Amino acid sequence: MKQRIFLQMNRKHDYSITFRFAICARNGYVVRKQEDSFMRNEYEKTVLRLLAGRDFIATEEVAGLIGASPATARRLINRLAENRLLRRVHGGIRPLPPESNPSIPFGLREQWFSEEKRLLAAEALKLVRRDSVLFIHGGSTTACLGSGIESGSVITNSLRLAELLRERFPADDGPEVIVPGGTLDRKAGILTGTRAERAIGCYHADAVFFSARGLDAEGVLDTSDATAGVARAMIEHARLAVMLADHSKFSGDGMARMVFWSQVDVLVTADRTENRPLLDTIRRQGVKVITVPAAE
Repeated sequence: MKQRIFLQMNRKHDYSITFRFAICARNGYVVRKQEDSFMRNEYEKTVLRLLAGRDFIATEEVAGLIGASPATARRLINRLAENRLLRRVHGGIRPLPPESNPSIPFGLREQWFSEEKRLLAAEALKLVRRDSVLFIHGGSTTACLGSGIESGSVITNSLRLAELLRERFPADDGPEVIVPGGTLDRKAGILTGTRAERAIGCYHADAVFFSARGLDAEGVLDTSDATAGVARAMIEHARLAVMLADHSKFSGDGMARMVFWSQVDVLVTADRTENRPLLDTIRRQGVKVITVPAAE
C-alpha cells in the first residue's frame, strides 16, 4: 500500500522523484551484475590455482571450494572447459595434458585484477618520456598501457593494444603504432614465433614493457617458447627492460624460461605480504622494485 501511494503521489506532483527512484533501481541492478561478475572471476581463479597442483578435483569439492551449489559449480566448470583451461571428466575436472597450449584467453585474463593492472601500467609509464620508442609485449597487463600513451612510437605484437590505440586516436594524431609479423596466437591475441622475433630485431627501443605467466627466484617464466622468444627479442633490443606483474604472478607457473633477473632492470608489481620475501631476493639481484597497492 505504501509503495502504491508513493508512486501515485509522484505521478501527480513530482515526476523527478519517480525518475530518481527508477534510476536508483537500475543502478542497483548494475551493481549487482558487477558484483556477480567479480565473484565469478574469483571462483575461476580459485579453481585454476588449486587444479595446478592436483590431478583430479571432484565437482562436489569445487562446489564446496567456492561456496556454491553443484549446479553453479558445473556452470563454472563448463565455462573453463570451453575456454580450454581444464578437462571436464566424469565426476569432476582434470588439468590439461602438458602438451596442450596453456595460455589463458585474453578476454578472461583482462577481467582479473583489472584495477591493479591499471595501477601497474600508470606507474610503469612514469619511467619513460612521452616521446619514447617503446616495445610492448602483448598481455592483459601491458594492454592497460594503451590508456596512458599519447605520443612517441609503439612497437607491439599485441593486436588488442594496436586496436585500442587506433580507437583512441582515429585521426592518426597519437603515437606511431608498428605491428611486426608473426604467427597469430588466437587465444592470447598476440603475434609469436620466429617471424615475429626476426621482425623485432629490425628495431631498437628506449624501453620494453612486458609481463609473463609467472616469476620465481631465478627470473621470468612464460607459457611457451614461442611467446617467451618474442619477449626476449624485445628485451635484447631495448635500453630499459620493465616487467609488470600483478600479485598472482608469484606462483612460479610457466614452462618456458623467458629471462633471468640479470636481464631485467625494473619490476613494477603489487605489494603483498606473502610476496615480500621473493621481492627481497629479486632486489638482491640488482632489479629495481616498484610497488603499488594490491587488489583485495
